[in-house]
Amino acid sequence: MMGDSAAAGRRWRLPSLAGWALWRHPRRALVLVLVVDLVALAGTVAATLLVPVSLTAAEEFAVLLAGLLGCAELCRSAERGRAESLLGPGFGTPWLFAGAVVLPPVLAVALVVVSGLHRWARIRRRPVYRQVFDVAATAVAVLLAAGFLILTGPPLFTSARLTGLVVVAALVFGAVDAALPAAVDGRPSRGLPAALFDGAMVALGVALAWAVTDSPWVLLPLAAGLVVLYRGEFGRAGRDAASVDPGTGVLTAVAWWDAARETQAPAFAVLVLDLDHFGRLNARHGRRIGDDVLRAIADTLRAEVRSADLVGRSGGGEFAVLLPGTGCFDALAIAERIRLRVASTAVALKAAYGNPQFAWATVSVGVAARPDHGDPVAAVFAAASAAVRQAKETGRNRTVRAS
Repeated sequence: MMGDSAAAGRRWRLPSLAGWALWRHPRRALVLVLVVDLVALAGTVAATLLVPVSLTAAEEFAVLLAGLLGCAELCRSAERGRAESLLGPGFGTPWLFAGAVVLPPVLAVALVVVSGLHRWARIRRRPVYRQVFDVAATAVAVLLAAGFLILTGPPLFTSARLTGLVVVAALVFGAVDAALPAAVDGRPSRGLPAALFDGAMVALGVALAWAVTDSPWVLLPLAAGLVVLYRGEFGRAGRDAASVDPGTGVLTAVAWWDAARETQAPAFAVLVLDLDHFGRLNARHGRRIGDDVLRAIADTLRAEVRSADLVGRSGGGEFAVLLPGTGCFDALAIAERIRLRVASTAVALKAAYGNPQFAWATVSVGVAARPDHGDPVAAVFAAASAAVRQAKETGRNRTVRAS
């Protein structure tokens, strides 16, 4: 009985607030997450009290909800393969913006919440705080767009004026919905092609809003076109993303091997680099600093090799470089240059009382070449891996040529 009671106590114990992943964000991002959540909640309450819901609005909500969930299911495979850093808004963007245009704000927010719940249940489960923030950020975008249209509506509501207002609302929605998650994640600019694709998704939302209110029979072909567009874009983007390691930006192990096996160079060299004491680095400074060090090493590799050379991450703290048309002597010089540059690279730590602190790392490098150490790429890679093990055993932070 006592054992059963203890087990029940452990089962129902709430997780410690101090262990939440939310607190690992920098202070500025943490404040932004909390502020956006509160603004979304307060805005939804205000919209519920100020803007009534009509029967017509409820019918339009049902139509948009059915379209959103239907497209979400059809786009599920493409969305699962989408990298987090690619083309932010997602398949629900047109339906959510259409809701901001034609629905009372509280129903538009309800559409956002249902979309978030579907994403959590059927596509990708992220930390709870992040799931809530994603919903809150989109809700803020919807509330701003809907509020703008309400405040600038009748009198003197002409079709030309309506078009201009919807365009401005689309710009507000798209900018806020993309900028808030990017500010928390620290994502770089996604470039013009991604921005154009996002714009096309919001423009489809304008068409959906028109169809819901004036021509419901157009909804089906519009939804079909949306599914084809989204699956085509992200099917391609997912294949491209699958070849790139998201943490470092270099090739994944599978992509590196696929490309390496296709090399036609009669002579080539392979470098295998292994970060020294990678586990100790993570244990001492945390995974975030470990990831920063890996990114710094990847940046060094890209800077020190040619555009035709293949740089990939083999796993953990190990990288591989294939140098077509390079003999063993030149490869040794390149490897030593990389090793010295990595040893002189510092990664800034979060310092107490403003005192600068840095993390330093070194790599052990193994070098092998064709035809000196075998003919297939696998044989040369194996020789370079053996050389790395020798470098580790003889003191680390050194370059060793395969015997």
